[in-house]
Amino acid sequence: MSTKDMIAIKEVCELLEMPEEIIRFSLQESHPDNFDSLKEISFAEFETLAQVLKQKASQEQTGEIAAIAPSTNNTLPVTEQQKIINGALNALSEFAGNYTLTIDKITSTLAFISGQSVVNNFVHIHSNTIRSGLENYLDELAGELTAAAHSIKGVDANDFLTQRGIAPKQRTAQKSLEEIMNLAANI
Repeated sequence: MSTKDMIAIKEVCELLEMPEEIIRFSLQESHPDNFDSLKEISFAEFETLAQVLKQKASQEQTGEIAAIAPSTNNTLPVTEQQKIINGALNALSEFAGNYTLTIDKITSTLAFISGQSVVNNFVHIHSNTIRSGLENYLDELAGELTAAAHSIKGVDANDFLTQRGIAPKQRTAQKSLEEIMNLAANI
């Protein structure tokens, strides 16, 4: 997973305006080995966590209690969603007296996640489309350069010069130099 599909735990806390302990304890079941040192999570995990918090906040406002189920719209496997749901519910019950969920903040955070997902999809499509176009262009250019190199290789240098009216000249400077050297040797 690339870093553009990830979000830092600190940013999760800021977006949800929640203490880091609640976020980390919410991730304890899904990240049992590193929930306390985890630096970032996927947007799918973040979306699951935010959905749980939204549903829990809604239940607190209405007084209705209902089971919170995994979402079919999330890319995270149902088993992983369930771990986050369980972890979040356990964390909320653990910190129940210390924190009150605000549905407005969670709703705006879910809107942010949705927007970020659209941006990530656009960037992915855009960059791959451009990359594909550039690779096609480079393939065509390489083919043309290879054909040009083969054409140049097939040309005889003397034929090329003759076609342009350039006849190889006899080297008179070399001949004169040899003559001078012979005369100097005979003195």
